[in-house]
Amino acid sequence: MVAWSSGFVGATLADRTGVGTWSLLAWRYLATALVLLVGCLLVPSLRHSFCALGRREVLQQVILSVLSHVLFLGGVFLAAEEGLDAGLSALVCALQPLIVTVAGRIFFGDRVRIVQWVGLLIALGGVSLSVGGISAAGVGSVGLVAMSLLGLSTASLLERSWNPQVPVTVSLTVQVSVAAVIFSGVALVTGGLALQVTGALVLAISWLVLLSGLGGYATFIWCLRHVGATTTSTLLYLTAPVTMLWAWCMFGQQPSPLQWIGLAVVLSGVGLATRRTNHREQGTA
Repeated sequence: MVAWSSGFVGATLADRTGVGTWSLLAWRYLATALVLLVGCLLVPSLRHSFCALGRREVLQQVILSVLSHVLFLGGVFLAAEEGLDAGLSALVCALQPLIVTVAGRIFFGDRVRIVQWVGLLIALGGVSLSVGGISAAGVGSVGLVAMSLLGLSTASLLERSWNPQVPVTVSLTVQVSVAAVIFSGVALVTGGLALQVTGALVLAISWLVLLSGLGGYATFIWCLRHVGATTTSTLLYLTAPVTMLWAWCMFGQQPSPLQWIGLAVVLSGVGLATRRTNHREQGTA
């Protein structure tokens, strides 16, 4: 969760350089794809798995890439560009654990206990406190965040349903490469890929590549496969409060007392919701 939430720091660092949203996403993914592709070529086991990918496995990873990278990040970044309040965006995205849990109950027959529902609702309330206030700024762009929400939720459920046997690193390599092509195409159409390379920009891109792109998404995929979509999605409730801590440590943005209360509420809610792992899901995830 520390790595997943680190994107805020990278985005803030990049914003200070004045780089456009699509150029930033394009170069972030191009650099991440380069690192992963080199890794797959240099490590024999990864090279074998990568070269052995079948058409069906590649298609699955392409679909997961569009959902969990292009739609998710594209929607969030575009909504921010349109002026959507960050707190409202975080709150909409916080509905993801509820969506995945309900879908797991309907489509996979998961047994969800009352205490889990209570924990999910408590955590959602904690997120609303930890974002530090919500305004109506850019409320017309909520649909973009809803698109992001549905993209990540659908990817989580498909990962569970398909249960791919492709190594996490190879999966991430395909997904990131596909997203790099798409984001680069959008950047070329909307303003180009040219940018002025500065120390600040190199720091921002490096942060986004290493912590968010590699650490965050690799951990996310690993958790989906080993602890299940429902539990992994529940842990995403921690994104807002952990981002709050990142902002405090990196930029000196002192959390308010209400935000500290929100952090405590989120932790208690997540603790209730994940106190006992859903064994049925583990068997299918």
